[in-house]
Order: sequence, then C-alpha cells, then structure tokens
Amino acid sequence: MDHLYSLIRESLEQKPLGQSKSFKWYITDIGIAALLIEQNASITSLDPIEEALELDLDLSKEEKEIVRLDEKQILLFYS
Repeated sequence: MDHLYSLIRESLEQKPLGQSKSFKWYITDIGIAALLIEQNASITSLDPIEEALELDLDLSKEEKEIVRLDEKQILLFYS
C-alpha cells in the first residue's frame, strides 16, 4: 500500500486535470484520482461518475476504490 500512497501523493502535487462541484481530478500512474474537496462530506453519498462526465471523463466502466490518505478522501478509478 505504501507504493500506492506514494504514487497518489506525487499526483496530488501536480496540477489537477479539472474540478467539479465536489472533487478535484488528477491523473495518476494507476488511473484517475478524485480528491474530495469538502473533507467533512460523505464520499459515499456523492455521484462522482456524474461529476466526471462534466469534465468529459467517462469512468462508468472503471473499478473504483476509496483511499484515505493524510486525512484526505480520494476515489481512485482504474481498469
């Protein structure tokens, strides 16, 4: 898991791909990471697939995993 966290940390230091209402979107070596902007929100109550479409990202067929890193909530989308 440490390697995964390192890759995500490095990606979050880069310029985001875009921003939607609830997320900042980043390209990673693994896939697409959606960083939850409001840390007090419940990531499971949001619709990240719909928000991704606003940025022309079709993530509907991707696997997704919730990652908690340095008190941040991140959805990782990958194939």
